[in-house]
Formats: sequence, C-alpha cells, structure tokens
Amino acid sequence: MDARVDQHLSRLRLVCAAILGSIPIYVAIGSLVARPERPPLAQGEHFLWIFATIAVLNLVSIMPVYRAMLVSPRRVYAAGRLAEPLLAAHFTAHLVAFARLEAVAVLGVALFFLDGNQQSLWIFCAVAGAGMLILWPRKAKVEALLEPTSAAIAP
Repeated sequence: MDARVDQHLSRLRLVCAAILGSIPIYVAIGSLVARPERPPLAQGEHFLWIFATIAVLNLVSIMPVYRAMLVSPRRVYAAGRLAEPLLAAHFTAHLVAFARLEAVAVLGVALFFLDGNQQSLWIFCAVAGAGMLILWPRKAKVEALLEPTSAAIAP
C-alpha cells in the first residue's frame, strides 16, 4: 500500500508543483511589463470588483466541489477496497482544485492588463499561491483517504 501511496503522491506533487510554478511567472510578467501611463480601460475599479467577486465565488466553492468529486469513488472503495479508482479520483479532484486556484491568479493577470494595477495582480497571485500551499498533497491525507473509516458513505 505504501508504494502505491508514494507513487500517487510523487505524481500528484509533480503536477501540483508545475501549477504552483505558474504563479511566479505571472508575477514576473506583471513586474516586467511596463505599466501604461494611462490604463487601457477607465472602468478599472469596476473590473476589480467584478473579478474579486468571481474569485471569491470560485474560492468558496473549491472544497465543496473537491469533496463532491470524491463521494462516488469513496463508495466504490468502501464496497470493493480497490484503491486505484479512488486514487485516480483524488488525483483528478486535486488537479481541478489547483486549476481553479490558478484561475484566480489568471484573473489577476487579466485585471493587470485591463487597469495596469500591479497590486491587484500581486494580491490575486498571493491568494492563489496560499490556497495551493494549503491544499498541497500530504501523505497523511492520502493515507487517511484510504482508511476504512474515511471511505464511509456519508459525505
């Protein structure tokens, strides 16, 4: 079981590290691109509120979606004790969560190009990076996922 968990974790950490690695690239883009003297759009503050609302809605729904993606695989695991489908679903759920966190950083990049405000870019990227670090795959979490009590039918 440990070899399977270690292999799953190494694959998952590699993909998560690649996605996390995009955050410094976005910050570098914001730092290297010259700020326009005049923002391209005069409605920059409106875009900030719109993008912030989208980002917050995305952030608060990450964990419910993550849990919902694991409900059926946990039931299957509880019935047959086949770890591969559960680990595959866990990988997919983690990938979706990290992609949604990266979307927050992409919103920051888009906002930077719309209004030229670097602070918004840094805030959105910092929130995305912090979320990725919080959700970083840990061995204890994967082992807990494979325990018989965690595979219960209740969500």
